[in-house]
Amino acid sequence: MKPLTVIALAILAAATWWLAFTQEPDIEKKTTQLGHKIDYFLKDFEVLSMTLEGKPKQRIKAEHMEHFVDDDSTEMTRPIMTMYSPEKPDLHIHSETGYISSDGELVLLNGAVNIKRDALKNIAPLEIDTHNLRVQLPNDFAETDEFVKIKSGINTIEGIGLRAHFREPINIKILEQVRGLHEIN
Repeated sequence: MKPLTVIALAILAAATWWLAFTQEPDIEKKTTQLGHKIDYFLKDFEVLSMTLEGKPKQRIKAEHMEHFVDDDSTEMTRPIMTMYSPEKPDLHIHSETGYISSDGELVLLNGAVNIKRDALKNIAPLEIDTHNLRVQLPNDFAETDEFVKIKSGINTIEGIGLRAHFREPINIKILEQVRGLHEIN
């Protein structure tokens, strides 16, 4: 081989090598992030919180529960929340799905929500139908911005938005477009 050919090939190889490294696209550095992943799930989930005196305060049951590792939240299918009151009928809240915050203080009951309390001596039964209820467990407070229908005995009240304290004495407020039907015996 002629020395001129060897030099030309060496220059061509060096130029190719140089182009390969200078024209290489930047490789994006990927950071590892945890997705919204389930770390455990339960069928027939049930949790009970107690008062300081050791009496039941609230119970949450669900057909299915999933706990998420990234934000420590919990999602439920067909949850039923029960709020206990001494010497009064229990309050039962049913919904399609639910969510419990990582600190366990906020429960979101999503979809159709039904709240029932049985009658007691001179207190009529109570039934509330609404959607998408937010419940703050520490103070037994619930709220929604959706349509609400309340039935108590033969009386009916409906409107938009609800703010309710379920701790005795129960205090329920409908926010807008309130209509009612009250029958006097």
